[in-house]
Amino acid sequence: MADPSIFDALRIPADILVMLDNRPYHFAMQRWHYVIRLAHIVSMAMFFGGIVMLDLQMVGLRTRLPLDDMVDEFVPALYWSFGVAIVTGTALFFYDPVHVGAHAYFTPKLVLTLLGLVNARLYHWLGYERLRLADGALPLHTRIAGWTSLAIWTGVMACAALNVEGVPKVYLR
Repeated sequence: MADPSIFDALRIPADILVMLDNRPYHFAMQRWHYVIRLAHIVSMAMFFGGIVMLDLQMVGLRTRLPLDDMVDEFVPALYWSFGVAIVTGTALFFYDPVHVGAHAYFTPKLVLTLLGLVNARLYHWLGYERLRLADGALPLHTRIAGWTSLAIWTGVMACAALNVEGVPKVYLR
């Protein structure tokens, strides 16, 4: 049974997870599982590190490069590392969907990932051009988007870390 959580209402139903379980895929991927897991962890770390650097620039706490240059420099690496993280994460999910989907923080991680993408897209559509035209101080909407992004992606990483371990065991003395 899965660990109880406040996110139980968000869990993927067990029937769907069982339906997604594909034993031939599982056995075919067994020899590559740790390589794919390593690629997932490294690509997540690269993406998160790049996002943190970009967000710190957006909120004004890191000012080595102009934000335009920072975006031009980091965005291609962010796209690449995020793409690798999504592909490897999907491969890991389908390796054992019942086990992975039963983690208490798996669905919140997916929801936060989606919110992070929505935040980035909204900022790009609504605020990035105004930033390019602004001179001097960073506009308030850029700072808000940066803090929001930093909070969301930190939440994604926290959910990923919490999925690894079960509920701590309590030992009575």
